[in-house]
This record gives sequence, C-alpha cells and structure tokens, in this order.
Amino acid sequence: MSEIKKVNYIYVVDSNGTPLMPTSRLGMVRRWLKTGQAKWFGNSRNTIQFVRPVTTNTQELTLGVDAGFHLGLSVVGNNREYYVSESLRKSEKDRITSRRELRRTRRNRLRYRKARFNNRRRKDGWLAPSIQHRLDFTIKEIKRLYKFLPITNLVVEVTPFDNQKLLNPDIQGWQYQEGKMYGFKTIKDYLLARDNYRDALDGKQYPASQLRVHHLVQRKDGGSNQPDNLVLLSDINHNQANHNNGILAKLKENRQKTLDYRGAYFMSILATRLSNYFDNYTITQGYLTANLRQKYEIKKSHLNDAFIIAGGTDTTLRTNNVYSRQKLRNNNRVLQKFYDAKYIDSRDGKKKTGKELSSGRTRRSQEFNYDNLRQFRKEKVKKGRVSIRRGHYQLRPHDVVLNTRTNRIETVKGVQNSGTVIKFQTGKTCSIKSVVSLYHVNGILEKKMKNI
Repeated sequence: MSEIKKVNYIYVVDSNGTPLMPTSRLGMVRRWLKTGQAKWFGNSRNTIQFVRPVTTNTQELTLGVDAGFHLGLSVVGNNREYYVSESLRKSEKDRITSRRELRRTRRNRLRYRKARFNNRRRKDGWLAPSIQHRLDFTIKEIKRLYKFLPITNLVVEVTPFDNQKLLNPDIQGWQYQEGKMYGFKTIKDYLLARDNYRDALDGKQYPASQLRVHHLVQRKDGGSNQPDNLVLLSDINHNQANHNNGILAKLKENRQKTLDYRGAYFMSILATRLSNYFDNYTITQGYLTANLRQKYEIKKSHLNDAFIIAGGTDTTLRTNNVYSRQKLRNNNRVLQKFYDAKYIDSRDGKKKTGKELSSGRTRRSQEFNYDNLRQFRKEKVKKGRVSIRRGHYQLRPHDVVLNTRTNRIETVKGVQNSGTVIKFQTGKTCSIKSVVSLYHVNGILEKKMKNI
C-alpha cells in the first residue's frame, strides 16, 4: 500500500458546547485564538470553543471501538480519519491488591476490632473490582469523544468467548462443572498429583511439607494462578538466590505457554453490559475486522483495528492525531518508602543491592540453610535510606510547565527539597519560583504518537 499523507486536526465546539466538524486550517485557529473569537476548550490544547455564534453544519461520523485488554478508538467519516487513540491501564490489579493489603494491615493494628469479613452482600450485577474499573474506563473514554466530535454512529467489536471450549472443543454440558482441579481441595493437592511430588528443578521426590508452589511468571509480571503457570519446588531450591540469578526463570522456557483469557473475559462482559450505557450501537465480529485488515494490507494493532471497525479503508485519509492515553493514579497512599543500600559484589565487581547480597535467612523460626551472600559485600557505595512524605505538592509528575529562565516548555518528573526544586524529565532541575504551570495531568496521561 502506498504511503498516504496524514492530516493534523483541531477539534471545534460552539459557544453552547455542541461539537462541530474538526478543522485542519491551523492558521485560522491561531487567528481565532489571537483575536478572541475562540478559546481553548477545558483543559485540552487540541480543542477550541467559539465565543461567537457560528453555523452548526456537521457530517456523519462513525466511532469504532476495539475493546479488550487494551482499548482502541477511531473516528472516521467522509473518507477521512479524524481521531485515533489507544488507552492503556496495565497495573490496576496491582494497585487494588496493594490497597487491600494496606487496609488489612492498618485495621489489624486496632485492638478489639470487630470482625467485618463476612457481613457484605454483593449486589446484582457485581463484577470484580479490576473488571469493573476496566468497564467504567471503557465507557468513560467512549463518552469523552462525544464532547468534541459530532459522532452519529457507534460500532463496537465484541465477541462473547467460551473459555472452557477454547481448552476443550469437545466439551459436554456436564463437563463445564468439572475443571482441571475437580476432586482436589487445593491447588497444591492438584500439583502434587500432577508432578508426583517431584521438584521441577532437580526432579527429586520430596515430602509435601518440603515442597512450595512457585509461579513460573510472577504475579507482578502478569502471571496467573492457573495450574499451567505453577510448579513445585523444594525448600532447598525455592530461595531468593535462585530468583535473582535466573535459574528459576529458565523453568518457564520448557513449559507450555499459558493462555491469557483476560481480554476474552472482558469482551464477554462488555457484550452483555453495553446496552446499559448506549441505546443505539452496532456490533461487529473480530473475524470481519481481520479479513478487512488483510484485504487492505494494514498491519495488526489496536489503533488499526479500531480504524477498520469505524469503516476505514486503504483509501481513507489517515490523521496525525494519534494519541496514547494512560490512566494514572490520583493518589499514592504509600507515605514511607525504603531505598536499599548498594554494594560492590566481590565476585564480579557489579553494583548490587543489599537484598541481592543478603544472608539468605527468611524466617527466624525455620532454617533453610540458604547460601550466605553477605560475605561478598566488598564496598558500600550507597547508604540505604527511608523517605517519608509529609505533604502534597501542586506540581506532579508529567505536568507541563514553562521554565522562565530558559523560556522552554518542560515536563515535570518530580518535586525535590521539600517542594522548593523541580526536576524535569530531561534530568535538569530548577527552582519552583522560576516555573509557571501550563497544564496539569488530571488522572490521564495523553501523549501524541508518531507512528501507528
């Protein structure tokens, strides 16, 4: 397919907030802003709002939604693409887990606390918090586009999946109640029967009390609790040293890759809940999108899938308004952080943390006879420290400011020295008195992408 010229657009709304057609006449936009005929709309620098009466002639625009683990959005009309974005939220599960752990720890410090673990009733339509967040975020991102684009049609790619049938195509009705671990009380019982009490690293048999359940792909890296992602390791091999030196990481290379059903599960949920939020919309299937993408020789991506879903073809004029949107946390509840000391390893001369060169003892009540790596600490190159946050600051990471000393627009990385010094993404620092805040990232980090 030949290279097609791409166009930059500025989105337009009238004085009442009604969306108008986007414009590519950037020179006119500058004159409207300079003469006071228009102003920036909200906190955006991609949308203007007229302050004088204007005509409201619009054309039909179609919004294509590629829903799944990541979200792709594209707006197409009149054989032009006006908007395309990809929204990411990777660490929501970890944040919910961290919030739950902090809450439990905080409540356990209270003496004579009344137990409240069994007095909650789930309402009808309840979803897991991470899935509920992803659903709310998807609906919010779709509704956001209606504020500055005159969208008339909504097309969503949703395909309900049967996860059990993906594993077993010949599954019968009664077999849906009997999964892999049917007949076993715990995951460890299933693994003991599957692996015959053998250590996955050395192949020797051990008593059940000396075997530990190990995740091939760790939970922090997106691993699941599926049995395909779990193996048994003895107390001798399941230690911090083997985690750090990569011995345990080699186990996952020889195991069958675990299928990830998170995107499929979310699409099944979205297919059943979409009618609660939108009255008129059209549903399309994934195989139709794939066939059209191959027909037009467009490479696979969430952005391009949304473009095809919205009705784009190989002759449609693509846009340069390509955005990557990532949800940021509004508040970090961790007030105290620990930064480990760093030492020179006498074996290879590399700089390592105190945790990597630890004594190997994990519990005072149990002795596993792990290797004592503390003896290889040659020289301390950096002291450990504890950082305690005692206040919030107006400027936060990713905020856009004007450095009055250099007259340059910079992006904030953080605040230092009790709020008196600003550190930029470039690594340079400046006094907070020398900067002027231009744009505050309010929960969403939006970056313009160069290539689709």
